[in-house]
Amino acid sequence: MSRRLIAALVLMLSGAAGAVHAQSEGAWKSMTPVDLREPSTTDPLQTQVWPDVIREVNDYTSREFKRPLNGKNGWIKALSAFFRQGEKTYIVSTALYRKCDSGANNAGSGIEPSMCPLRIALIEKGAAKIIHSGTGCYIDPPDRNMPASNQHDGIQVRLDPATGQIQIRALIGGALVAECSRTISLR
Repeated sequence: MSRRLIAALVLMLSGAAGAVHAQSEGAWKSMTPVDLREPSTTDPLQTQVWPDVIREVNDYTSREFKRPLNGKNGWIKALSAFFRQGEKTYIVSTALYRKCDSGANNAGSGIEPSMCPLRIALIEKGAAKIIHSGTGCYIDPPDRNMPASNQHDGIQVRLDPATGQIQIRALIGGALVAECSRTISLR
C-alpha cells in the first residue's frame, strides 16, 4: 500500500514539477491554497505533511463540538509549494487551523497574517520525511471583493539551489511583511 501511495505521489508531483521547471531557478512562486476538509489518500499534504494535524482537528471537532464529520475532515486549510531538484522533491506548507495565532478578524481591521505551523517535507527515493518544523505566516488568498492593492497578497517561496535554502516572504498591499520573512537551510 505504501509503495502505491508513494508512486501516486510521484506521479502527482511530476505534473507540479513541470510548472516548477518552467520557472527560472530561484524564482519566487506563490503558495497555492488547499482546503484539506475533503479526505484524500493520495494528497501528499494529507498523507505526508499534515496527517497528525488532520487527526487532531478531526478529534477536536468530534470531541469538543460534538459535530459529526460525515466522512470529511474538520476545518483545516493549507498553503503549499512544491520544488523538484533532481531526485528530490520539497514540499513547503503552512496549515491554518485552531492552533494558529490569528491576525485581526473584524471588518474595521486591515489584513494581517496568521502565525501557523510550517513544515518542509523531503521526498527522496520513495520515502518522505519532515525536514523542518516551525512557524510561518498564513494569508488567505485574495478574492475579487478586496481592494486592488490587495489582489496580489499572499505567501511566496523560492528554492535557492546555490545556497540550499528555502526563502519565504509575504506581501500585503504590495508591501513585504517583515515578520513573515524566513530563510531555512535544507542542508
